[in-house]
Formats: sequence, structure tokens, C-alpha cells
Amino acid sequence: MIPAFHSYVLSQQAPDAKLILYPDSGHAFLFREIESFSRDVEQFLEG
Repeated sequence: MIPAFHSYVLSQQAPDAKLILYPDSGHAFLFREIESFSRDVEQFLEG
């Protein structure tokens, strides 16, 4: 885990990167934002 700003900077350097932040979720985003995260993973895998 890295600060959100560093994630933003990194995403700007990676071609075709998409940064998704889940506000107020911290390390537990997988559990607190399960529906959003699942949808985002499905979209990524469908590519």
C-alpha cells in the first residue's frame, strides 16, 4: 500500500493505466467496497 498521491503519479506513467480509489476504505477496500471492486475487476478481465 502506498499513499494515494504516489498511486496517481505512477498511474500517469503507465500506458493505458486506470487508477481507481475507494474513499475511506483503507486496507479493507476488498471488504468495504466489494460490489464496486468486483465490478471493476470484471471490467478489467473483460478488457
